[in-house]
Amino acid sequence: MPDFSRVLCAVDLTEPSRRVLDCALWWARRHAADVSVLHIHRLVIPPSETGAVPGDLTGGAPAVPVMDQAPLTAEEHQARQLEVERFVEQARTDGLQIEVLLDEDPSVADAIVARADALAADLVVVGAGTEPASDHPVLGRITGDVLRAAPCSVLVIPTPGVDFANPCIAGLSRIMCPVSLSDESRPLLAFAAALATESAAHLTVVHVVELFSEVAALAYDFDAHREARVQPACDALVALVAEVVGRDKPAEEVVAQGNASQEILKLVNEESTGLIVMGRGAGREGRGAGGPTGPAVASEARCPVLFLHQDVAAISRPFSSESRPEPRAAAR
Repeated sequence: MPDFSRVLCAVDLTEPSRRVLDCALWWARRHAADVSVLHIHRLVIPPSETGAVPGDLTGGAPAVPVMDQAPLTAEEHQARQLEVERFVEQARTDGLQIEVLLDEDPSVADAIVARADALAADLVVVGAGTEPASDHPVLGRITGDVLRAAPCSVLVIPTPGVDFANPCIAGLSRIMCPVSLSDESRPLLAFAAALATESAAHLTVVHVVELFSEVAALAYDFDAHREARVQPACDALVALVAEVVGRDKPAEEVVAQGNASQEILKLVNEESTGLIVMGRGAGREGRGAGGPTGPAVASEARCPVLFLHQDVAAISRPFSSESRPEPRAAAR
């Protein structure tokens, strides 16, 4: 398993962020990690008087932005710091080294990413968010920006109002790992397998074959096209799991057909999954944090989603080469 020695948890002091903190503390306790709890006092920058949005070069030279919300005074900073500390004290913090941080920045996402970099954090824990204006419109803007820029892995906790499988309470009994069958899948799958072994959890490895748009474009026999795509995917998935996870380890392969995020979410709900492990590198794995699949899954999943950074080197080894059962086809 990779070393998770520093966890950074971003909170906004609302009730929904309590479960974000709970999940961060749960993860840190499992991995004997230190925790930094970060709250951002957001400095709001309005559009300039010329009507151009700051940073929008189409409006001419951007004017110097004016602070709409002033920085905290020394007294205000101390009072807010105490408020954050009380927020943390209400959680179960036994056995953990916790520091409380208060930053001020016009961009909450930039502040989180900067702190993660400065602390050499191994994991950032954030809520899925609800803001619609985003490069990832299905996620909150702040969470989408953190996913794109964080220098480490990111654990996204479901949005407020979602009845989710809380691993802090229910434990971690089922893990799902969607893979693309590329080389990028190997460290991701090795990590998921190691985590499942550590947790004595059932591991489901999923690959989704996206057929329908291709069939419409190519206009040839659907059944023949499906057979040509699905069976090779089944064979490749069995080979990947056998090589990375090992044939004597409890892992189930599932090949689904359709829209990737929809099929993953369907399986998550059917199997009462407690954690989804996805890639967030620059390549194709899970479409990456910059593509649509990962954010779409995180926005609706009823469990936390761990986006593993591409630089995480999972420590695992292949096992024996006995025969495995055929992968399960997802119910249509």
